[in-house]
Amino acid sequence: MGFRKKKKDPRIVALCLILAVVLASYCLRLVNWQIVNREKYVTESLAATATYTSLQAARGEILDCYGRAFATNKEAYDLVFNKIYLPADRLNDTILVLTDLLTKTGEAWVDDAPLTKTAPYVFDENANISPATMIRELGLAHYATAENCWHAMVEDFELEGYTQAQQRTIMGVRLTMLVADYADTIPYTFAKGVSLNTVARVEESSAKLPGVETSVVTSRDYVTGTIASHLIGNIGPIYAEEWEELKDQGYSYNDMVGKSGIEKYAESHLRGKAGELKTIRDSSGKVLSSDVTVEPEAGSSVMLTLDRNIQQVAQDSLRDLIYKLGGTNDRNTRSANAGSIVVMNVNTGAVLAAVTYPSYDVNTYQKDYDSLLKDPARPLFNRALSGIYAPGSTFKPATASVGLQTANITDRESIFCSEVYKYYEDYQPSCMHYHGSLDVVGALQVSCNYFFYEAGRRIGITKLNEYCKKYGLGVETGIELNEATGILAGRAYRESINSYWSDGDTLQAAIGQSDNAFTPLQLAVYISTLANGGTRYKAHMIDEVRNYDLTEVKFKTEIEVMDTTGISPEVTDVVKKGMLSVTTEGSVSGLFTDYPIQVGGKTGTATVYDNGVEYNNGIFVAFAPYENPEIAVVTVVEKGGYGSGCAQPTRDIFDAYFFYQGEAYSGRQTGVLLK
Repeated sequence: MGFRKKKKDPRIVALCLILAVVLASYCLRLVNWQIVNREKYVTESLAATATYTSLQAARGEILDCYGRAFATNKEAYDLVFNKIYLPADRLNDTILVLTDLLTKTGEAWVDDAPLTKTAPYVFDENANISPATMIRELGLAHYATAENCWHAMVEDFELEGYTQAQQRTIMGVRLTMLVADYADTIPYTFAKGVSLNTVARVEESSAKLPGVETSVVTSRDYVTGTIASHLIGNIGPIYAEEWEELKDQGYSYNDMVGKSGIEKYAESHLRGKAGELKTIRDSSGKVLSSDVTVEPEAGSSVMLTLDRNIQQVAQDSLRDLIYKLGGTNDRNTRSANAGSIVVMNVNTGAVLAAVTYPSYDVNTYQKDYDSLLKDPARPLFNRALSGIYAPGSTFKPATASVGLQTANITDRESIFCSEVYKYYEDYQPSCMHYHGSLDVVGALQVSCNYFFYEAGRRIGITKLNEYCKKYGLGVETGIELNEATGILAGRAYRESINSYWSDGDTLQAAIGQSDNAFTPLQLAVYISTLANGGTRYKAHMIDEVRNYDLTEVKFKTEIEVMDTTGISPEVTDVVKKGMLSVTTEGSVSGLFTDYPIQVGGKTGTATVYDNGVEYNNGIFVAFAPYENPEIAVVTVVEKGGYGSGCAQPTRDIFDAYFFYQGEAYSGRQTGVLLK
């Protein structure tokens, strides 16, 4: 019996055909994915799991004119939160573990929240984040109180189960993270500059600290933290109020920026360009690869005109002098407590040293800030650039030069000093001594007030001030850092304070009193201008900017003429002869008579009042060498007595400049890198 062939069910056939088509389409799609367009889809797959993080660039260094360091970089360790690995539900506990660890090691973490650290919790106006910023970030009404902010953070940061002290600790970090835009691609620096011991303890506790990483970074190292502190300045964290502007310039919240001095002024040069690290992770978060896609670019190094050796000598000598001149409150026995020295190249306007006493250590500035701020001696105040002082008799060379130039006095004329100046019936000031007949050279040597009363009366305040401005008195010097303008005594200033000018005021102005008050830097510009024959150069402290390894000059400061006095060489020679006589025959001849290089100088004594007690500030200005001047030195000692007692630092500075390491002087070459 034969078998009949079964007829195929058309529905099964159709189903098989459909299945075959589907399988074929899948195969074609796989071929497309894995063979035809493999590179495209691999790239897209990897890109979807790639994260990019910023790589810190080294900050440029700050060096002196010979390449000796003021500010460099050193390796440091930061603790960083990586959001990808740090589960949100473990963030609060992680913060507590870390803060407890750092408390035990005596180290700090970043907490910029504007709330006091202990109860009662009120607004802290001194915090890096302002109360207004905190209120805005929390989405509260502008009139919200500290209590309102507290409750909002307890809710937003899920802090209900913690003690009040723990809540304050956590919310301080969490609010700072919120302002810093903490995200998958923006790690958060929890603590900066922690010790190796802390790094080791964090590594040991890594199981309890997911997402906490140690980042090797560079931190600022002020090699000579006590030298030129006011000039070099410091860096600090970005404040919340600065963040809105700086983040558009490529900064991250964790970056450090210049806060004062050259660090601030040259921020655009010193700041490097951040690099970029690309990290590829699989779906479980495992790192598949890490590649630097953009190399970080170190900042440029700034070479200053400062000579670190001369700055150090000037600082030490001024300190020793002030210690020596300390005493009772009697104006004649002195009670020196502060001062300044400025050293300038007379032919370029370059500042070789600018000293302020008392000073501070940049390396401990943050730690000591509160005590420094409260110190009545004001160690944070930059006296060299911002302190204004009556010049006293150091002003007389200016009066002499103007009188000679305008022919109101002549170099051969003698004026008889009878001690009391009686030209005006209603105002008759006195000279310090009875000098008899003096020409201008002799008047400068003995600093005769009578002679310069008469010279000032003949010249008149208008003409005197016209020339004094050309010397740089009462006008800005052009220095890169903030400076005071000073006061040039005269009608214009009196009108600005709703007062009037009298003939007697002109007499006092001519001897450096009245309202005259200038910065040590302005006095240095004035003496430099006189010494070089009448060219006033723009004062500057930045010589050049080089790449990080110093092989390429990227910027060079051009010497700039601000003005010329119009004083003839013949007049200048007479005035300089008078200043030479001060050091060879006058009150400071004991220091300079046998000095190998001739020095022109002038002493000054200016009366000041402190809480009703009368004192004398001591001032000494000088230039050298006499025949071919190179540098000018200005020393001001508050409550230092007479100017003649303030000349020792000048000799010490000349020793350092002309006879460095005992070498015979044959001219100096600056700007040559030391090996």
